[in-house]
Amino acid sequence: MNAFEANLTSPLQESMGQPAPIATRVPDVMPMTSELMPPALKNWLKDISHRMQTPADFATVSAIVVIGSLIGSGCAVRPKQHDDWEVIPNVWGACIGRPSVVLKSPSMAETMRILDKLQAQYGEQFEQQMAEFEADNLFHEAALKDIEKRLVNAAKGKGKTGVVDNDAAAAIKQEYAQMKNAEVPSPSRRLFKTNETSIQSMTVLQNQNERGLLVFRDELTGLLTRWDRDDHADERAYYLEGWNGDGSYTDMKIGRGLTDAKNICISVLGGIQPDKLKRYLYQAMKGNNDGLVQRLQLAVYPDIPKDWVLVDTKPNKQEKQRTFDLVARLAEMDFCEYGASLGEYDERPYFRFDSNAQNLFNEWLTRLQTQKIQNEDNPLMLEHLGKYRSLMPSLALIFHCIELADDKVTGNISVSSAKLAMDWCEYLESHARRLYAVAESPELEAAVTLSKKILHGSLPTRFTAKVVYDKQWHGLKDRQQVEAACEVLIEENWLTIEMKPIGKIGGRPPLPEYIVNPAVLVS
Repeated sequence: MNAFEANLTSPLQESMGQPAPIATRVPDVMPMTSELMPPALKNWLKDISHRMQTPADFATVSAIVVIGSLIGSGCAVRPKQHDDWEVIPNVWGACIGRPSVVLKSPSMAETMRILDKLQAQYGEQFEQQMAEFEADNLFHEAALKDIEKRLVNAAKGKGKTGVVDNDAAAAIKQEYAQMKNAEVPSPSRRLFKTNETSIQSMTVLQNQNERGLLVFRDELTGLLTRWDRDDHADERAYYLEGWNGDGSYTDMKIGRGLTDAKNICISVLGGIQPDKLKRYLYQAMKGNNDGLVQRLQLAVYPDIPKDWVLVDTKPNKQEKQRTFDLVARLAEMDFCEYGASLGEYDERPYFRFDSNAQNLFNEWLTRLQTQKIQNEDNPLMLEHLGKYRSLMPSLALIFHCIELADDKVTGNISVSSAKLAMDWCEYLESHARRLYAVAESPELEAAVTLSKKILHGSLPTRFTAKVVYDKQWHGLKDRQQVEAACEVLIEENWLTIEMKPIGKIGGRPPLPEYIVNPAVLVS
């Protein structure tokens, strides 16, 4: 018998029984495989993941969000054959993993470099356009001043009598009006991503970039925390609307004037640590759910690779350049030239499914609505699945546009793109279930943490809840969290509780003590 067991009576150990295993029950997730990668991007994505020895999920999801943002509101999909229901392929993604373990940030950064390079090229074009604008504007101002001078002289009339030649003056007036109306518009710089989040600044940028913009944050927690504040509730609502990709925004502020954008389309991509995401999921489970979490449709939480090996090889420059060329073509693509129809009212190009893909989508949507959604019990997952009716066609259009830019297809969305989108929905559903499973039992998460502290000898054999929350361990920082964790451990025979008798009348009752089952530490 060891020293720990000697401090406790044998009857106590016998009465508590055998402790049950305590572990987080995390559902399995589907891995990102080469079959799920768009063929045109496959070699590039595999190269990134292999060199970094990180889950392929991060680079692949980041690439899909980036390409979706390039298409933005410039093109839509009409999932039904005759209906005018329209979906903008705007998707939000989140790469979830522990810091410095799965290298989610480097994986996202590698993908974002493609967009950075494209934005830099457009920046160089903008500088050239500005130089030409300044030269044209200088000429225009000089010509305008010359006309103004002639107009003044014409108004003075000729000779000492000052007789005005009305015909000549009218001709100069007309010339002046034409020159005024022909003022050279200042060029605007096309952007593809921004870190800006304020409503007014974003609206100005959206007005200059009609397809939309990608907001990239290496750590999404800062953005989510900002949106949690009451003074940023309007910004949160603005982004939730921007997810749809087809809304407009008009704002009038004294001192700033009119801020107006015909179309607001905002993509979001970033990383987040699992523990920091839990708080938002807990809030949603308690009823504070406005659909923000469900909009992170491309949120992935992969397993940590178990077969890590040291890899030191050169990047595949050929595939990286091929991907950049594809992305650059997408940024300038005239979708109507590739078979898109033109919208009747907003003149937005759109694709439909071809006949075979349409049958596939109809069957898939019917199963989603009549089977999967009808049989779902988790309220968060139910709302999540409710947005899949737009997710599947969005992904199908993104995959189709990749094929268009790669000169593989033309016309409406094919069966292969529709099938790939269906496979992605199944893949993403498995990751969503892992996320929401964490939110379902916060007390179990706390119990797991507390059990580890007990095993490591960080607590005495008898302790109160205050002893625990005074230590401010993660997930065990208040009385409610600690007591909930202890309740789980009592049910699993790790602890028993002893209520102390009340002392003097009117005094504060002593805190109950938790006693550790001696069998827990028996090796």
